[in-house]
Amino acid sequence: MSRILLLTLMFGLFAACTNTSKPANDEDRVLTFKDFKEFFPEITAAYRLNADSLKRRIPDTFALKARVVKQFLPDTLAKGTFTAAEKPKFFPRAYTKSEEQQFFVVEGTTKAGNVAWLCIYDKEGKFLQRHLVAKNTTANNTRVGFVLDTRQNLKVTTETQRAPGQLSTREDVYAANPDGSLALIMTNSNEPTSTGLYNPIDTLARKHKFSANYASGEQNLVSIRDGETAKEFLFFIHFSRDNGDCVGEIDGVGRYTTATTGQFRDKNTSCILDFKFSSGKVTIKETGCGAYRGIKCFFEGTFIKKKK
Repeated sequence: MSRILLLTLMFGLFAACTNTSKPANDEDRVLTFKDFKEFFPEITAAYRLNADSLKRRIPDTFALKARVVKQFLPDTLAKGTFTAAEKPKFFPRAYTKSEEQQFFVVEGTTKAGNVAWLCIYDKEGKFLQRHLVAKNTTANNTRVGFVLDTRQNLKVTTETQRAPGQLSTREDVYAANPDGSLALIMTNSNEPTSTGLYNPIDTLARKHKFSANYASGEQNLVSIRDGETAKEFLFFIHFSRDNGDCVGEIDGVGRYTTATTGQFRDKNTSCILDFKFSSGKVTIKETGCGAYRGIKCFFEGTFIKKKK
């Protein structure tokens, strides 16, 4: 073997041994938004994630590293979904894009269950908003799944166990606004349409001093029940006004913000409800809850506490 060929082979071996290139998820590499996208499988057809599929465990090796989460996902991603003591692991589920926006499906997993968010970014990679679109947890009797079609329209399906043997299904279809918020297009529901007012949380615990039924007439009800913690409360609101021409109904989990006030922030829309409790009554005020009521009436007013 010639001396020149031997030196060439030795130099090649040395270069291979000292190569410092590293994979995109290496802790020492400065990541770009392009690197972040490459963690997510890109989809070209409609994407579906229901509650049962969400329950299937993903190996921890696919979890996003802490520095990736901190750099590219919002600090408030899991706020209001998991408690401060829970430390969810985040997994990349799917990625797609439109001309102006990019859509990432991110899963969060703890021992309490699994949820998924749709995180929306603009075409330059700036984060806009996140929306809870799937849920399978032990927290309550509601399961959520979704379909994201090829036009980036979002259909969220909510299944609620109203009572033993009574399962209601609600489908809400949304389109993404330029700012990342969601605009409600249509709603389908198989919930009972009888004239009688059905309170889905009526039989739940009511040990807290504000847990009670509050009414304003026969068809206007605010029902408050105990939450999982002392800082939370369950609620159901139904009203019917203008001889039934304007109806509203919503339920969820609120948080006490002070000793006499509470607030609910919807994860799927911009709806905010403020509750003010006083002796024998509760006053409700809303911001942006048009997805759950008629266009000419609001979740507002004072409701008087009913005897147990």
